[in-house]
Amino acid sequence: MGKSLDFFRLLVNNINMIKRNIGENIKSILKKHNKMMFISGPRQAGKTTLAKSLLKASGQGLYFNWDIIKDQKKLIKDPYFFEKISRVPSKKSLIVFDEIHKYAKWKNYLKGVYDGYGDEFLFIATGSGRLNLFKKGGDSLLGRYFSLQLFPLSLGEIIGNKPNWKAFKKQLAAPFSRRDSRKIYERLLKYSGFPEPFSKNDEEFYNMWFQERKTLLIREDIRNAYAIREISNIEVLSNVLPEKIGAPLSINSLREDIKVSFDSIKSWFLILEQFYYLFRIQPFSKSIARALKKEPKIYLYDWVEINNDASRFENIIAFHLYKAVNLWRSLGQANTNLFYIRDKEKREADFLITEKNNPFLLIECKLNDEMLSENLAVFQRKLKIPVAIQLVNKKNVCKKLKQNGFTQWILSADKFLAILP
Repeated sequence: MGKSLDFFRLLVNNINMIKRNIGENIKSILKKHNKMMFISGPRQAGKTTLAKSLLKASGQGLYFNWDIIKDQKKLIKDPYFFEKISRVPSKKSLIVFDEIHKYAKWKNYLKGVYDGYGDEFLFIATGSGRLNLFKKGGDSLLGRYFSLQLFPLSLGEIIGNKPNWKAFKKQLAAPFSRRDSRKIYERLLKYSGFPEPFSKNDEEFYNMWFQERKTLLIREDIRNAYAIREISNIEVLSNVLPEKIGAPLSINSLREDIKVSFDSIKSWFLILEQFYYLFRIQPFSKSIARALKKEPKIYLYDWVEINNDASRFENIIAFHLYKAVNLWRSLGQANTNLFYIRDKEKREADFLITEKNNPFLLIECKLNDEMLSENLAVFQRKLKIPVAIQLVNKKNVCKKLKQNGFTQWILSADKFLAILP
């Protein structure tokens, strides 16, 4: 046990020891499918660090960063400057384009790069919101790339889990965690999954880091991308949202609070989502059109901004589930999605994981209540879901129940999060 704790302390205090769990997948995609790799994700989630580690592991190649003036001049003067690097011809060199989306002609540039040099080089492009926005639209780059999101750290990623849908399904039979996972969970809850504040483990540092990150996100990234005049209104919206976590979102209510139009609020939500400030979870319905008409719930990538304990607890669970289903789907392991459930009687269950739109796993969050939620049992029976889990913030809780031929678990959150990627 002593060696385990020593390793844990070393691991969380040296963030470079934590291997990002999509690293091996990126290597495999580059080698096997000969596509460009787009890595997007929140500001300061570790995209540059991951890209540089992949470059180092590849043995030969080049790192380019649009934010470095010298690199900008190099590209403008000689767009295919990378072909002159020293390399072993029999082995493909890896070229990393960091923040390339800030170049006005970046899409056409990457198209030319791939079409002209895809047989000789491997390419990674990293970015935040605008890469994510681009992926949702059509363009001449279609068919030339695969994309993955790099999320902030999760408990499972820190302890070494890789995305593996089949393994997750097997572990649901007995979700017992490592002993040190509680310490990691508590640190995540307090300092977020962003690598730098998590590794620093210092409240003053987190507070300074948070203010700087949020200011840069809104006043630099978003303003530069959309040229929004009243950027302060987006700041106001972002400051109101932490109080809305976990409840169906009413744009009309927010419109009245901020005194702007419905369309403005709606467009700002899309922008904040595209730049990884928030993510949304839709209500479950067999009819996609009917589900889209209902109000989604929103959650933040940085749950530490949320003051209410119950809402912060629900948000950290939402993040872990959202990250997992996105990884399983993006890597082609399973067609998974994440929803919440609400019926006409206004009964709710917090989360539902589906596979091919079929209910697979039902999850409810209760800060301290170890009594099985009635809503959880009702929806499990109604949708015929084999397993339902009630997560609590308490430690050392692990109860297995059987009702009406179905299995229910009441678990400490860390025990469940430790089986996710």
